[in-house]
Amino acid sequence: MEVQKKPLKIYIQDIFRAKNTIENKYIYELFGMKFKNIMIQGVVTDAYNKMNKSINLEISDATGSVKVYYDSTKNNSNLNNDIVKDLSHELPKIYAYNNDNSTIMSSMFNMMLEKKENVLNFVEGDYVCIVGDIFVEDVSNNRMVSAFHCNHTSIERDIVWMEELRYIYEKFYLWNKVSEESKALQNT
Repeated sequence: MEVQKKPLKIYIQDIFRAKNTIENKYIYELFGMKFKNIMIQGVVTDAYNKMNKSINLEISDATGSVKVYYDSTKNNSNLNNDIVKDLSHELPKIYAYNNDNSTIMSSMFNMMLEKKENVLNFVEGDYVCIVGDIFVEDVSNNRMVSAFHCNHTSIERDIVWMEELRYIYEKFYLWNKVSEESKALQNT
């Protein structure tokens, strides 16, 4: 079974249009492509159930909205606590040797700490880009996204995203589907 290796960039409405495959209920199919991971972008319309390491969001774009569960511990770019401890012990040693780059290293370390602490800093109106998997919630039987990567973006990036998606849909997703349908018509 050939499955998309990178996240499939889609509009939010297509989360609900994708069909489960027969082989695996976690693999979806859309436009003749099988995939597991998706990438969506939109505006946070609601942020709730914020815990230490997780948060629930509702994300909207021009085509619809979806609920997202984001667990920051599943993010591949997280800093390990041991690394942070090592860096915090080594930084004073760098200052002791009057290293010319010590102020740069210190500011970079502070930015890393700030990023680590503000992982769940999402509020209504923020623009976000999310990578995750589609899943069906047991209680309400609704499709949601289980996110493992969630980044802040901007309105400019959101506009570029929508134009990029329009191009991808026309050039690759829909064009492949049209050519497949025309081949089927020619064969009949």
